[in-house]
Amino acid sequence: MDTLLRNAFIYTGDAQHRCHTNGALLISQGRLQWVGDEADCPETSDHTAARVVDLGGRVVMPGLVNTHTHGGLSLHRGCCDSGNLFQWAQTLAPHTSPLTLEDNRWGCYQAVLEMVRGGITTACDCTRYGAGLFASVAAEVGMRAFGGAMANSPALRPNGRPNWPLALEETRQAMADHAGDDRVRFYLGAHSPYSCTPELLVEVKQAANQLGLPFVIHAAESREEVEMVQSRYGRRPIEHLHHLGVLDARTLLAHCVWLDEGEMALLADTGAAVSHNPISNAKLASGVAPVMALRARGVPVGLGTDSMLSNNALNLFQEMKFAVLLQRAHHLDGHALSAGDVLAMGTREGAQALGWQDEIGSLEAGKEADLVVLDIDHPLGLTPERVLSDLVFAAGPQHVQAVMVHGEMIFEAGRFTRVDEAQIKAGLREHGLSLSNA
Repeated sequence: MDTLLRNAFIYTGDAQHRCHTNGALLISQGRLQWVGDEADCPETSDHTAARVVDLGGRVVMPGLVNTHTHGGLSLHRGCCDSGNLFQWAQTLAPHTSPLTLEDNRWGCYQAVLEMVRGGITTACDCTRYGAGLFASVAAEVGMRAFGGAMANSPALRPNGRPNWPLALEETRQAMADHAGDDRVRFYLGAHSPYSCTPELLVEVKQAANQLGLPFVIHAAESREEVEMVQSRYGRRPIEHLHHLGVLDARTLLAHCVWLDEGEMALLADTGAAVSHNPISNAKLASGVAPVMALRARGVPVGLGTDSMLSNNALNLFQEMKFAVLLQRAHHLDGHALSAGDVLAMGTREGAQALGWQDEIGSLEAGKEADLVVLDIDHPLGLTPERVLSDLVFAAGPQHVQAVMVHGEMIFEAGRFTRVDEAQIKAGLREHGLSLSNA
């Protein structure tokens, strides 16, 4: 049966940032058949059979796209809130190195529930072990997942364990397990240029190409990383990756804080995309990524929360607001990034970074019906300018009333429709108690 969502203020998230102040969306078989002003809604022979939902003037926006997170690490939130990247990682090692696949699974539940409550409908999750775990949990809840594992070279990573070719085997199995599920996609990844040998980077990228998968990696996150890679290989991180042949239009790089002009040109020339994680980068004193320069060169830049360890929350509304504030404070320019810019980064541009732009990221006919319904009010009334401003500078998970993925409400009126949240939280508490007593 078709579904008609009516009486809504619709922010479409398309390239023109079009809004419909009294809008409607017609959904059929999980996809948007029509989006526009309710007065123009086409009459169809099946219109009387449609399920009609009156949204009471609420705001509808595209589902948010989290281009970088580590769901499996969510159990140890707050165990280390100080230090730069390498100091922080060293402090975390005793907590995270012993984590089991079961720990990873419960961490993914914690992450997925929080993200869906916050209007995130798609997330790129990174792990070292259990490449298919996040996808399985996300599919259970109804969220869209871009899952996979990142290989590392134990000799270059303290407390590291071998995870290649295990990550490849796990990814193949996960792809088979989720065959036919359009909500789930996978990648093959490598942790970083400093924790992987050149040979491993090339091997992982070649395996990704053979399977037709994207390649994901952390890169140029801190100044120390740049110095380390340059000392070892005589090239900066992005130059090093380009030299190895792993940069192309199916490469997604997380962070990219420390780039020079030549490296930004390489990213633009190769078609690679970037996940910008402003809160994580600020917390770990990594710096401020050259977001405006990258976007000016045509590099797709999505937004990521990173993990609960380097962020403490998985809130893309916070990321959008902080992305604007950080750029303006850094450049001393009150016009640096607009609400429209970061809304694009959190939706349409994030989808492009994941190679999913033809299906998700905006509310346009033919795309998947992935959307968020928000209770947003304004004393002067809702206008396109006020709604765009509120979505970036005022809104948060507390305003999310409903979340739809593939035409299905997976969260509505404070309740998950597919899973028993109370039961999951009880399991999380029990598992957390066992970890605390270990």
